[in-house]
Amino acid sequence: MKKHDLHPLLFGLSIALSIFLSACSDDDMNPEVPVAAQDGYFIVNEGLYGGANTSLSYYDRAKDSVINNVFYAANRLPLGDQTQSMSVFDSLGFILVQNSAKIEVIRRKDFTSVATITAAEGIVSPRYFLGINKDKAYVSDWGADGKTGTVKVLDLNTYKITKDIPVGEGANKLMMVDDQVYVANQGGYGHDSTVMVINPQTDAVVDTIVVGDNPASLIIDANGNVWVAGDGKTTYNSDYSVDESASTPGFIAKVIDRKVEIKLNMQKISSGPGNIAISNDGSTLYFTYADELYKMNVSDQTMPAMPFINKSFYGLGIDPATGDILAGEAPNYSDNGTFYRYDATGNLIKSYPVGIAPNGFAF
Repeated sequence: MKKHDLHPLLFGLSIALSIFLSACSDDDMNPEVPVAAQDGYFIVNEGLYGGANTSLSYYDRAKDSVINNVFYAANRLPLGDQTQSMSVFDSLGFILVQNSAKIEVIRRKDFTSVATITAAEGIVSPRYFLGINKDKAYVSDWGADGKTGTVKVLDLNTYKITKDIPVGEGANKLMMVDDQVYVANQGGYGHDSTVMVINPQTDAVVDTIVVGDNPASLIIDANGNVWVAGDGKTTYNSDYSVDESASTPGFIAKVIDRKVEIKLNMQKISSGPGNIAISNDGSTLYFTYADELYKMNVSDQTMPAMPFINKSFYGLGIDPATGDILAGEAPNYSDNGTFYRYDATGNLIKSYPVGIAPNGFAF
């Protein structure tokens, strides 16, 4: 689930439909046990919030093909309800299933389960994983109310949560910068405007950077500068229309030495950059906005005037081996989506059917 911005009436309808849609899960696609994953990457299929139809796909570079439902095929168990993200660390994959309040840990090579970290271990509403060292990781968590953000310290030997680090509302993306961990506080079901910095040696917050309303994503460029993509703040009137006077646009900000150097606002209220990625050489930013994909050089001082690819995407990534632009298309939250590969010039290489709402990639 991206930050949940469904109209309240539509959200209620999605929950009412969840029982029916869970029966339409794409778990029957590719039911065979998958081959070992030696050269490729994962596609996270979020599914419908409340629909229990999340799944995991795998792209095999050598075969130029996608295997769907690899978690189910390897373990004969459903993945759960609403996968927010997946990260690969060392030889393991960590799948954060937010609405099931758990983290599934799998072997990267064959997708088989190693452990399930649940609410009993302290997981509440997990968002993103960051490996710190062989013994320790951080997990951002929204809390039971969707706002009380923490970064949980995970022992990678026991798979137990050993500590909660209080941060801002809706703790989201995590990134290591100069041996410090940056946390984007997206607001969750509330509001925040900060990126916090944690010293992983002491597990203490050492700095707070005010960047703009509801910062969601983080990347770092070739110069060591941090880029932050924010949703902006959307306020509704009593009739559920947008109160533009109380709302703010999404933005992209460039942070140097923990200070905002440049902040570029989007033109539209209630529409922020949904994803942000960077080329393998760290020179070109890619981001989704207003149903299109844009790119800009990290030295640019203004927003690009024209889209790079005129298409709406739900997930975005860059293949670290080839530099291909990877994009996930979600027509809705009940039908299977499509995964696209583009070259660096924006030419479509190939597309592949995947699961419901492909929201990201893990390498």
